[in-house]
Amino acid sequence: MAMRRLLLTLLAYWSVKVSWAVSIKPNTEMEFTFVLPAGSRECFYQSTDKDSSLEFEYQVIGAPNVDVGFVMRSPSGRREAYDYRRSHAVHNVPQTEEGDYKMCFDNSYSKRKEKLLFFAIVITAISNHTDDYEDLEADIITLDDTELKLDEIRTKMDKVYLSMQRGRLIQLMLKTFDTRDVHLQEDNMWKVTFWSFVSILCVLTVAGVQVYTLQSFFSNTRLS
Repeated sequence: MAMRRLLLTLLAYWSVKVSWAVSIKPNTEMEFTFVLPAGSRECFYQSTDKDSSLEFEYQVIGAPNVDVGFVMRSPSGRREAYDYRRSHAVHNVPQTEEGDYKMCFDNSYSKRKEKLLFFAIVITAISNHTDDYEDLEADIITLDDTELKLDEIRTKMDKVYLSMQRGRLIQLMLKTFDTRDVHLQEDNMWKVTFWSFVSILCVLTVAGVQVYTLQSFFSNTRLS
């Protein structure tokens, strides 16, 4: 009898989870890489629903000590984040407003150097399921003779969900570092190719001068 009640409990719990999965909007993820010209300012806009969570991360790709200014404003005009000349930052908005969030990068203080930037946005829709939990607990018979409780299942599922969200963010961060490393590798490859060409040109020039000098010595000997 206890096993039957346990199976009914699990079935009811998973049915609620399935209904949540259907009703919750999928997470919004966006990644973008762009060039911020010298002396300019670029702004991006992202639409959000009310009471969602927003996580924004950016990374300036390139040589060390390369930085930009950043500001994020909510749809109501409130400043959510502000950075002055930073190369990397992560900002979180636990409860978003409904509307468009404005995210601006500032490179106006750099008059000659453009910046390559990568940023990622993760928006997670958060719903309050307290009423669903209460209805489910009211309809299910209390299982005093079993160690598996509905609260324990709920806690474990929430931990799994948070771990998945954190893993997704870590993957985005690793992708940011990978993009930066690729850019550095391409930049270093160009420098190596350029200086190798200069070195070869110098070697050929020195070799030509030496040959010309030797020929001039033999020419003077024949004349004498």
